[in-house]
Amino acid sequence: MVTLASRFGKGGIQHLILPAVTLGYMIAAGIMRLARSAMLDVLGSEYVKLARAKGVRESIVIWKHAFKNAALPVLTFAAVMFVRILTGSIVTETVFAWPGIGRLVVESVTYRDFPVIQTVVMLMSAMYILGNLTADILYGYLNPKIRYQK
Repeated sequence: MVTLASRFGKGGIQHLILPAVTLGYMIAAGIMRLARSAMLDVLGSEYVKLARAKGVRESIVIWKHAFKNAALPVLTFAAVMFVRILTGSIVTETVFAWPGIGRLVVESVTYRDFPVIQTVVMLMSAMYILGNLTADILYGYLNPKIRYQK
């Protein structure tokens, strides 16, 4: 039996698979490529070679020394892409008939509802600012050399 909810993309988990893959496929590939190149760059640095020369276990070298420093560019990219997924899914929400901010913008533009458009633009801007602020705060936890002074 086909219900009204399943016709408009709000059914069960099977109705979530294609939109999720559509939104996440390219971004996941970008994060993996960036993480790989950052790890290769960090694993060739002097402090990693020194830790290996001292006889530190390989798992500790990778997770404690290398990954924390390689995670900075990945964190920046992931924060921006996370906000991009939330705010820039206009086409995906329209194609798969999912209610969301993107579809609200399309309908507001169609009906010339300028206060809603202005509110959505302000909300998206605030989300980008909060995403970048969160990434900057997490920098201090990942790399102790990056500490913000009072």
